[in-house]
Amino acid sequence: MRQLYYTNYESGQSGLSNAIMSIEIGVVLAFLTNRFLLLDGNVSPPANVVAYDGRIDNKVMSKVTDLLDIPVAWSEPDSKSLARIDSQELTDHHLMDSVFYVPGSVDIDSDDAGQFARGRENWLCETEELFDVPLLRVSEKPKAKNEKRHRNNLGFYSYFFYFNDETRRAVYKVLERMRAKAPFAELAQQVARDLGKFNAVHMRRGDFKVTYGVTVLDRHPWEAIDALDKHFKHDDRLLICTDERDDPFFKDLKATWKNHVFIDHHILDNYGKEFFDLPRHDSIALAYLSQLVAAESQDFIGTMTSTYTSIIQRLRGNRGADEPFKFLWNELPEPDDRYERGRHPVSECVPLENGIMVEELEGPYSWNRYNQRINPAWMREWPESFLTDAALESGTLLADVKTRVVPLSGTTARTKAHLHFEGVRVRVKSSIPGLAFRLSEVFNQGERGEQSAIIADISVESSQDQFVMSAGGRELANSGTQKKIIGELIRHVVRVLTDARRYHCWLIGILFRKKENTIVYIGDLGASGKSIADAMCTSGWEMLADEVIPVRVKTAEAIPFVRMSWPKGAAARLEWNKTKLAAVVHGSARLHGKDTVTRLTPAVGAAEMLQQCFDFRFDRKRATERLCKVASVLPIYALSFSESSRVPGVLEFLASHGDAGEKTAIASGGG
Repeated sequence: MRQLYYTNYESGQSGLSNAIMSIEIGVVLAFLTNRFLLLDGNVSPPANVVAYDGRIDNKVMSKVTDLLDIPVAWSEPDSKSLARIDSQELTDHHLMDSVFYVPGSVDIDSDDAGQFARGRENWLCETEELFDVPLLRVSEKPKAKNEKRHRNNLGFYSYFFYFNDETRRAVYKVLERMRAKAPFAELAQQVARDLGKFNAVHMRRGDFKVTYGVTVLDRHPWEAIDALDKHFKHDDRLLICTDERDDPFFKDLKATWKNHVFIDHHILDNYGKEFFDLPRHDSIALAYLSQLVAAESQDFIGTMTSTYTSIIQRLRGNRGADEPFKFLWNELPEPDDRYERGRHPVSECVPLENGIMVEELEGPYSWNRYNQRINPAWMREWPESFLTDAALESGTLLADVKTRVVPLSGTTARTKAHLHFEGVRVRVKSSIPGLAFRLSEVFNQGERGEQSAIIADISVESSQDQFVMSAGGRELANSGTQKKIIGELIRHVVRVLTDARRYHCWLIGILFRKKENTIVYIGDLGASGKSIADAMCTSGWEMLADEVIPVRVKTAEAIPFVRMSWPKGAAARLEWNKTKLAAVVHGSARLHGKDTVTRLTPAVGAAEMLQQCFDFRFDRKRATERLCKVASVLPIYALSFSESSRVPGVLEFLASHGDAGEKTAIASGGG
């Protein structure tokens, strides 16, 4: 099994948001190179430890992997076993000074690539030589004596990865699944909902107060009030993100916004039981929970050069909020002064207009247009990172496309949909016109029977231009679009069904059939307009289901469950019968022109499926056991391809030749 050894920024000895950013890059690299992720430096971030007057016990501290789902197969490395494996470093440079590009055929000498790089000359990809290395390392170089910088793995993914649309869409789908674990997301939603409408500010005090005996940036409370006054009314509720509520700096701010909330203390004071019932309830978990709540604000102003602010801005952009990236003030020094956080004098070298950076230059990417003193890798986030519905659908950089509420089509008066699966059913109720009818089209309606047990009742309604999903009076999710709320419904229903029916594994992919051959295709799905589904259906394959495919472990039968999309050439008729699988095929875009099909050993096949296993994220042990059983009775293939249009030919070759053996190269795509 090929592996990726990736070291978290500063070996984890940094802040929470820096650790999240770094691990995101490791996750995407593992996905792109189709490797098992070995996450080095997966430790608790030491920079966010606060005792809150003894109210929080920090003896057991959260890691990033305790707070977020990791959407690829991973573990922490075993240094003894790795010592015997041949390995090679990806680069000797900082990641923030590098660009990783996929596929290898993209023109890195083009004007667009040059604009993306903004002066970076270290272009990286998994070359043919690196492809065959069992252990690819992206480690950090320890800091030597008298060395100002050491090699580190920090940066925003939007600035590090250079893709074509097809690859970007696949990566965005992975990043969409790197989200807050359900208990934290649910509590954050509850707190935000109970607060009602509110604005938020993140104020990092350490940049302008007395720190370690040194008087630093000369900032005053009236400056903060003046910055907030440009956007927030004094009678609006103001949520404040800081871990220094009692600092005298906030006295005038609290007097001006009497309806204020210090979010960390608000959670401890009003949701103490719920917080301490979480799987993790230390100050790292509280900082992350506060970040999630702040992202639900009506409007937000943050601190420049703070990655904690940047993550909030990105989360807001992901949900379709109008996010022009507002900051309290400039944090950078004059050109002649050295940047030294908390020590350089106040400067206005980066112009702001009402807190929003002023575009001073031209260029296709956001970081081309702003003051070049900004280090795009970490000093602020960019709209190119937003995982909006439009970006997820097309893979294009549609940073300015706002998520909007799209009315549901259909005028049917149906208010209920029954989702049947293996003798049980989930009932969904909604008064939204057309929604129940749409769900009856999307979900498997086979094996109907009024006597089947209803194991969950879910409601989907509209509120304030949002679709809201709830069960038992508790909100589960909300979204501004029908597609996203249906996606949230699918995720919740699958989790319910995995508890009720424990003999299935749930693969994220597409179920295709042609004649006697039925396969589950997982991995790279391609971009809108040139997707794998389009290519397969126009080549005579039937698409029976997509999104998530349940597979019976003992019989290797796939059960068509959900069909969200209608690719070009797809039949208008749905079939929901169980079907015997011929194989599982894991596809990945190759950086070079040669297409290959490889029959995997059961152990390696199970590991590859882990990356696309829906239930692995919340039940790792049981999901791993089931995938190993599937891999022992069903052929698992790794397919490398250069273009989506060539995938059908490769699979035709596989179907006609049976066992592909150890490795089969198909230079022309097999057609």
